[in-house]
Amino acid sequence: MTPEQPKAPAIKAYSYLRFSTPEQMKGDSFRRQTKLAKDYAQKLGLTLDDHSFHDLGISAYQGKNRQTGSLGIFLRAVEDEIIAEGSYLLVESLDRISRQSPHKAASVLSSICEMGVNVVTLFDERVYSRETLSQDPMTFLLKWTPSFGPPDGSSKLGS
Repeated sequence: MTPEQPKAPAIKAYSYLRFSTPEQMKGDSFRRQTKLAKDYAQKLGLTLDDHSFHDLGISAYQGKNRQTGSLGIFLRAVEDEIIAEGSYLLVESLDRISRQSPHKAASVLSSICEMGVNVVTLFDERVYSRETLSQDPMTFLLKWTPSFGPPDGSSKLGS
């Protein structure tokens, strides 16, 4: 009989939900984003943290979600090592994180990945990480340019 090896701690995932206006709370946005995160975590065997981060009615067009919202709280928790390196941040699409200029938006995503957090876009299940940043750095920038931008056309918002 061999002694049991201790189980490795489960990899945690955190969902980040955001929409720009309070009116969107009346729609399907919250339910849809929550369901996508739960389904993805279950599919990959990730432990979805009970505390989701959400900025409801907070625009990402000027970065308020990062400056004063829950995205900023998430980032500080990563910096303070409350959220472990190797964790996952689950977002419906990259425009949930930022709707700023392509350069600024790519910088936000890059900084999250450089801290060791994997960002997953749930609409296409693409994983952005330190490794993907190194292998294909242009991917981040191209995701926010008008011709390659978010699938919902958000590059036109805020005008």
